[in-house]
Amino acid sequence: MNKISRRNFIRASALSALGAAAAGALSGCSNSASSAVASSAAGSAAASEAPAAAASTITWDDIFATSYCQSNRGSNPDAKAPETPEEYIEQKGNGDIMGSMMVGMVDPLNIPEEQFMNNKPAWLGDEPQLADKVEYTKDCEVLVIGAGQAGTAAALRCAEEGLDTICCEVQTWEEYDNYACDLTTYNSKFFLDKGAEKYDPMDIFTEYMVKALGHANQKIVKDYATRSGEALDWMLAELDPDYVAKYAHAVNYKGNKHFQNPCSHSYYYVGMTQWRDTGTETNTNNNMWPYTVRLLQQKAVEKGCEYIYGAQGLTLVHDNGKVTGAIFTDIDGKYFQVNADAVIVAAGDFGGNPDMRLDLCDTLRNLAWSYGKDRTDVNNISSMGRDGSGIRMMLWAGATMEAGPRAGQAAGINSRPSFPFGGIWPIFGNDGKRFFNETITRHGSVGYLDMMPEGQKMVCVTDSNWDAYCEYQAYDHQAMDRSNDYMLEKVRKDMANYKTGPDGFSVQAFARYGNDPTTLYAADTLEELADIMGYEGDAKQGFLDEVKHWNEMCDAGYDSDWGADASMMHFKIQDPPFFAASSVTGGNPSGGLCQHAAVCTDGEYRVLTGAKAPIPGLYAVGNCCGQRYGVQYHTPTAGNSCGSAFVTGYLAAEYVKNDLDNGIGGENSAEERTTNGKYYAGTYTSSKNSSYSTVTVTMTFSEDAITDCKITSSGNEDLMKDDLRSSMAAAVVESQGDTSVDAITSSTLSFSVKAVQEAVADCIAQAKA
Repeated sequence: MNKISRRNFIRASALSALGAAAAGALSGCSNSASSAVASSAAGSAAASEAPAAAASTITWDDIFATSYCQSNRGSNPDAKAPETPEEYIEQKGNGDIMGSMMVGMVDPLNIPEEQFMNNKPAWLGDEPQLADKVEYTKDCEVLVIGAGQAGTAAALRCAEEGLDTICCEVQTWEEYDNYACDLTTYNSKFFLDKGAEKYDPMDIFTEYMVKALGHANQKIVKDYATRSGEALDWMLAELDPDYVAKYAHAVNYKGNKHFQNPCSHSYYYVGMTQWRDTGTETNTNNNMWPYTVRLLQQKAVEKGCEYIYGAQGLTLVHDNGKVTGAIFTDIDGKYFQVNADAVIVAAGDFGGNPDMRLDLCDTLRNLAWSYGKDRTDVNNISSMGRDGSGIRMMLWAGATMEAGPRAGQAAGINSRPSFPFGGIWPIFGNDGKRFFNETITRHGSVGYLDMMPEGQKMVCVTDSNWDAYCEYQAYDHQAMDRSNDYMLEKVRKDMANYKTGPDGFSVQAFARYGNDPTTLYAADTLEELADIMGYEGDAKQGFLDEVKHWNEMCDAGYDSDWGADASMMHFKIQDPPFFAASSVTGGNPSGGLCQHAAVCTDGEYRVLTGAKAPIPGLYAVGNCCGQRYGVQYHTPTAGNSCGSAFVTGYLAAEYVKNDLDNGIGGENSAEERTTNGKYYAGTYTSSKNSSYSTVTVTMTFSEDAITDCKITSSGNEDLMKDDLRSSMAAAVVESQGDTSVDAITSSTLSFSVKAVQEAVADCIAQAKA
C-alpha cells in the first residue's frame, strides 16, 4: 500500500532512521500536573482564532472551526521528530509536561444554557454530510483512529496479526506528543522475574469492581485484571532490550517490607511501570513514554501498518447501522476517506472540550455548584484532555454515552501534602489538630477533600526515622520508587543534607518529571518546627499536644480519633530532627485530569446502540471506551488510566481479528451469510481466559455438523499439555459440541475446562443459523 506523500505525513524512511538511530544509540509513567487546568488556557490550542458562533446560529462549520484541536498539527513548522532517545530528552529539557497536557484543548462555542442537556445538544448538532467533499480514498481491513497508547497498541497488534491496517493520528509525526506516563499491569513476566509477588487476578478484579461500586463493565475489568501482564510482556518484546533496561522501571516490587494489605479496608497492588530517564548518564528524570510510543508506532509500520499523521477525523462512514470507514481532513485541508471492514476509535476523551465537559460531566458541573459557582459557565468546570471528536463521531453513528455519575480522573480531590519519598503521614490543620483519616485520602482512592474551605492548612510531619517508616507504607501515587536504587539514594542524600530553619531545604521531587526539587522544612525541636509552620498561640500548643497524643495512640497501636490504618501507627514523632511539608487549600474545586466517561461497549469493545446491540464494524478503546471505572478514578494501583487504555487496544485487536475471521462486521458479515442447514459453514475462533492462560478454540463447521476442532493455550502459567488439548478437541467433535461429556469435564484443570466450554459455546453461537 502506498504511503500518502504529503507534508508532515509519516515517511517510512524517517521511521527506519528512527529505529536504526535508536538501536545504535542503545547498543553501546497517571499524569503529573496540577489537578485543575483552567478552560481559558485552551486558547493557545484552539482550532481557530475566529470568534465563537452566535448562540442561535451554531452550525457544523462553527463546530469544525472551534471544537477540533489544531495543536501539534503544523502549528510548529520548525518541529523535528527526535531520532534517538537522547534527542528526545534534549527536546524535553527539564521535563515540563504542561505542553503535552494541553494538546487537545479547544475553545468553547458559547452555547446558551437552554441548548445543553438536550438529546441532541448544540455541541453535537447534526452529522455533516461530507461525502461530496472527499478528494481521495484509501482502503484497508482495519482503520484505527488515534495513535495514543490505546490506538498504538491496537494498530501494532492488528498489523502483527496480518490485518491490512491504517492508523490516522491528528498530530504530525514531527510534533507528536503524548501526556501519558506511568503504565500499570499485573502479573507480567517483567515484574515476576524481578521477584514481585504474584497475585490472584480474581482478587484484583474483585477489588476493582468494589472500588467501582458496581458501575464498571465486568468483562472489561476482568480482562484487564487477568491479561494486562500479558499485554505488557508483548509490548516489551517489541522494543530493544537495552532500551527497556535503561528506561522501564518496575516500581516498588521491593522495598516495602512491612506493608499491610489491605490498608483501611482497601487493597493495593504492585504493577506500575515507570518510563523515566532516571539513573542514566543524562539523568533528567524525564518522561520517556511518549518516545516509547513513537518506537511502537515504528514497529507497527515495519509490520505493514500505514500511519497517516495530521489526519483530523470528522465523521464515520455508516449506512444501515453498519460502520465501514471514516472521513478526515489531511494536513493540507483536503478531505479523504478511509474504507475499512472494522474501525477502532482511539481518539481520546472529551476533557479538553469545555462544551462537552460541561454537558456530559455531571460530577464536575455539580462540584462547581457546590462551591457557589455558576454550573452553566464552562470556565468554572476545569479539566484537561482531548477534544472529544472521536466520541462525537461515534454518537452520530448511533453510540450512546455510559450512564452517570461521570466523574473525571481525580475530580474533586485536593492534593494533600506529602514528602518526596511519598507515603501517608499524620496531617495537622489550622488549629494544630488532625482532622481526618489520612489513610483513606490517597490519589486514586475515595479521598474527597474538595469540601474543605479556602485557607485550610495541612502540615504533614515525621521524624528522623522517616526511611524506616516508608517500609510500612502503602503504594502511594506518584511517590518515590523504593525499588529504584538511584531514586532511593538521591532522596537519602538530600535528606541527610537537611538544613533547619524557615528557608527549608531542597529534595529531589520524583513525583514530578524533570529535576524539580521540592522544599521541606526541618527543626531540632517540635517547638521550632511549629514556629516554622506558622503555628502561634493556641494553635502552637494544640500542635504540640496533638503530637504527644499521636505518639500515645501509636504506643497503643490504635487511632481512636480517626481510625487510621494500623500500619500508620508505627510513625511516632519523637526523634529529632523533625521534618514537615505543608500546603494550603485554594478554595477552588479540582476538575481533575482527563475524562474517563465514554461510549458503551459490550465488553469486547464493540460499540453499542441505545438498544445495547453492537454496531457492526465499530469498536472503541482507551478513553473512547466507557464503563472502565465507576463514580471516580478509584483504583488499587497508580498508573491505571494509561495501563487500562493500553490493554483495551491490545485486546480489541484480538476481538476485531476474530470478528473479521468469522465474517462478523466485514464484507461477509452474518446478515449476508446463507445456509440450508444448522450452521453457517466456515471456521470460527474464540479465546477465553482461564486465569492462568488464554485458551483459544478454533472450530470448523459444515452446514450440518462440527467437522474439526483445535485447542491451543498460551500464557506464563499455562498448565494445559498437548495430550489434554488434543483429547478435549476430539471430544468436542465426537459429541458435536457437548462439553459436558466426561472426556472434557474429567480434567483436574477446572479453570481450563471452563475456558474451553465458554470458547466452544461462543464458536457454536457464531456458526449457528
